[in-house]
Amino acid sequence: MRAQSDIRSASRLFALLLVVPLMLVGCGEAPPPPPDAEDPPAEMEPEPADPMEDVIHATTPLSEVNGSGVTGEAMAMHSDDAVVMVIDVEGLPEEGEYAVHIHEGTCAEGGPVAEPLNPIMGLGDGTGTSTTTLEPDAIPEDEPHFIQVHGEGGTPIACGDIEGHGDYEMNG
Repeated sequence: MRAQSDIRSASRLFALLLVVPLMLVGCGEAPPPPPDAEDPPAEMEPEPADPMEDVIHATTPLSEVNGSGVTGEAMAMHSDDAVVMVIDVEGLPEEGEYAVHIHEGTCAEGGPVAEPLNPIMGLGDGTGTSTTTLEPDAIPEDEPHFIQVHGEGGTPIACGDIEGHGDYEMNG
C-alpha cells in the first residue's frame, strides 16, 4: 500500500509542477499585439564599427632566388597606428631561423637594409612564418623597396618587390 501512496504523491507533485507554471502565465499581462505591417520598424542599435574597416592590406609575392626553391608571400596590414608584416614561405631547406629584411631598391638591383624583420622560423616541413609590427611610417612610400629572405651565410633565397606603397587597395 505504501508504494501505491508514494506513486500517487509523486504523480500529484508532477501534475502540480505542470499546472502551476501554466497558471502563472495566465495571470500575467497579455502579450503585445503583433506589429502592424505599416508601422515603421523600431529603432535599432547601430552596428559596431568594423575594426578592419580602416586597415589596408597589400600582398607581395616572393619568388625563389639562386635556385633555392623557396617561394611565398609577404602580407602587409596598414593602419593609422602600425604596419603588421606577415611573411609565409615554403620550400625551406631545413628547420631553423632565416633572416628577412625590407631593403631599399628592387630585387633586380639590390640595396641596403631599410628595416630588419623578425626572423622566419622554419619548420621541418619546409614552411616558415615571421610576423613583425612596424611603425606606420617605417618605410617611405615614395621610394622602391623589396623584401628579401636570406639563407645560410646571408645568401638571398627569396625576394619580392613591394609595389606602389601608396596604391594599396582597402581590405583587398
